[in-house]
Amino acid sequence: MVNLTLSNFALLGSLVVVFSFAVLWLIGVFGSGLNRAKVSAQPFTPSNSFLFRDNSLIDHDAQSLILPEAGREDESDWQRMRRWLGFRFSDLPDSLDDLTGDLTLASNDGVPGGRLDLAPGKTLVRLTLTQDRPPDSANLHETMRHLHLLEGHSDALLAAPIPVWISDDANRVIWENDASKALSDDHKEQMTHTLGRPPVSGEPVSMRVSLENPGETSDLWYDLRATNTAKGVVHYALDITRIIRAETIQREFVQTLTKTFANLTTGLVVFDRNSSLALFNPALLDLTSLAPDYLSARPSLISFFDTLRDRQVMPEPKNYASWRSQINDMVKTAADGLYQEVWSLPTGQTYRVTGRPHPDGAVAFLFEDISVEILATRRHRMQMDLRQTVMDQLNEGVAVLSSENTLMFCNKTLSALLGIDPDVSFAEITLQDILKACHSRYPDAGLWAEIEEKITRKSLSAPIVDTVGRPGGDGATCRVVSLGGGLTMICLAQIAPEFSSTTPADMT
Repeated sequence: MVNLTLSNFALLGSLVVVFSFAVLWLIGVFGSGLNRAKVSAQPFTPSNSFLFRDNSLIDHDAQSLILPEAGREDESDWQRMRRWLGFRFSDLPDSLDDLTGDLTLASNDGVPGGRLDLAPGKTLVRLTLTQDRPPDSANLHETMRHLHLLEGHSDALLAAPIPVWISDDANRVIWENDASKALSDDHKEQMTHTLGRPPVSGEPVSMRVSLENPGETSDLWYDLRATNTAKGVVHYALDITRIIRAETIQREFVQTLTKTFANLTTGLVVFDRNSSLALFNPALLDLTSLAPDYLSARPSLISFFDTLRDRQVMPEPKNYASWRSQINDMVKTAADGLYQEVWSLPTGQTYRVTGRPHPDGAVAFLFEDISVEILATRRHRMQMDLRQTVMDQLNEGVAVLSSENTLMFCNKTLSALLGIDPDVSFAEITLQDILKACHSRYPDAGLWAEIEEKITRKSLSAPIVDTVGRPGGDGATCRVVSLGGGLTMICLAQIAPEFSSTTPADMT
């Protein structure tokens, strides 16, 4: 199906008006019963007369007279006749009461021989329509052919989904299609009033018009277009209520997002498909110290990152010559949803920069100040390193087990005693692995079985302290303590061979 635009409707409407009046002219000239598509064979009459009294048609000799339908209830017969004849005789008076004497008008439609005589009497006014040079059969056939084509165009215009109507100089509707008839007269009057003065011929006027919609929470919206023609002002009203509502919802949604973005501590900047800055939030100003005027000017993506480099808000590139290509690679990576980097700035701050793709080729970048997080991580790492260093200096081997009974960490002394090294082990070292190493180094099946049972069942209510070792060989003091939260500490202190058979009670 062909989509008709407002321009198509404008052209089609003008054609309808011209050909409609041409057909009406033929009807008046021939008096032959031409009714839209049929012509009755009647003898040609060179003239027809019409008698008016007080602007009312009281008699005529036209065998088939079809005047335009009344546009309103108080429209007189003369006003209808004036619309019927107006396209050929443009100087007709508004009212027959304005006639002060006989008036003869020549037709201005380009067809020679057409004349209209108006002769006022005491109470009557006689109109005589004369055609001295009637068209020949070929001209009549051509007119009928145009009429046949016009009917198809007229049907299409009448059934058009948008209201179309034609008004005269007094803003009276002289023709309208079915969609226009479905509109209330008040709405058409409001649109005409909003339009103001008729547009200049050849200069169409377009505007959006809001109409009150009783019983509804929102108004009706129309895209109104008006074109001034020689036959009247043609109006086209396209219902855009749904479009306006969608735009309103979108605008409200954007406003909500903007308010949300304004409260974020993460800096946000969005570049459109043309790589121009489209959106930013206040947090970006705080993180980058860029001027609001600069960002409001919508700089390009390259210019934005160049300015960040100049302000030392991003790491200085090692090779400035390849800087542009690095930025392009970064944007391409962000468009694929893969870009994320941590920037360590000369000021000591640390930013995490994340690139995310957006619809229609747009790209968004998020700037997060993770300086506190990085500082806390570094301090925690330093504390862990310090703790490990201190523990490694102990003569006692220490191992700490998690609540899942896996090795969390141990010191170098324990690693040397048992021959285990968590740093080179791919798999987690479990309680069973440690006790197996303990039994291998210091055989004592009963003690290690007891320790395993109590740790596994979480029934280590009191510390276990015992001495283990081979008779006549080296030994160790074993101490198992619950640390709370499901954590357990196992300590092994190496003792000299001569004391390996001594119990803890003997050492006191």
